[in-house]
Amino acid sequence: MIIDTEEFSKFANSLADDASKTSMHYFRNKIEIEIKVDESPVTLADKETEQVLRERIRKEYPDHGILGEEYENEKIDSEFLWVLDPIDGTRSYIAGHKDFGNLIALLHNKKPVLGIINCPAHNERWIGEKNQKTKCNGKDVQTSTIKQIKDAYLFTSGLYFNEPQIRMGLELLKEKSRYYRLGGDCYMYGMLASGLIDIVLEDTLKVHDYMALVNVIEGAGGVITDKFGQDISLDSDGSLVASSTSSLHDEIIKLIN
Repeated sequence: MIIDTEEFSKFANSLADDASKTSMHYFRNKIEIEIKVDESPVTLADKETEQVLRERIRKEYPDHGILGEEYENEKIDSEFLWVLDPIDGTRSYIAGHKDFGNLIALLHNKKPVLGIINCPAHNERWIGEKNQKTKCNGKDVQTSTIKQIKDAYLFTSGLYFNEPQIRMGLELLKEKSRYYRLGGDCYMYGMLASGLIDIVLEDTLKVHDYMALVNVIEGAGGVITDKFGQDISLDSDGSLVASSTSSLHDEIIKLIN
């Protein structure tokens, strides 16, 4: 079944507008910080942003499911499922760093058909739709043509890696890549889609962290899988490899494994 994403894309853009307003309202202001069970921070901005998005989805599409970071899942077995990360990069957000973003994805029968990486502090928004060209602020973007690790610019949040295979893979990538940099939150995936960097390696991600990235990266010509080279799904293990070309991606997966 082919899904006409035009209606959903327009609505998702309006959700991103709302997420921008709410998250920027609190940005670089004093705000209470709580620590969740997994020891990650959460703020009023995270919670309020997700509440705003959930309320709009419930009103516009009452039959759709919602999977978000801060609140319980709703109707997740529905044909259409929205996946929300109200503020990806809460640590950056707390520090007043601009690389945080709002992640919004739509799945149809558990397959991603639309994704938005919205980075309001940078005033940049990437939109990916299934089988369409990814756009940033309305203009088509394309990943780089880099095909070998030795020529690639690697971004990673690798300070948090504990799993031996991915940690060793990261060390090898750091040694072999031309440049590397730690950190970047969801903004680094936008940079990859726009051809500014070539590899992103992550681990211990949750569904709300990665689902919006799939259509953005693929629509820009890139490749995104788990560390084994398997497609990203609701059941993925939390590892993520995104790269600019299939040749580069194949080399990375072989190196990691």
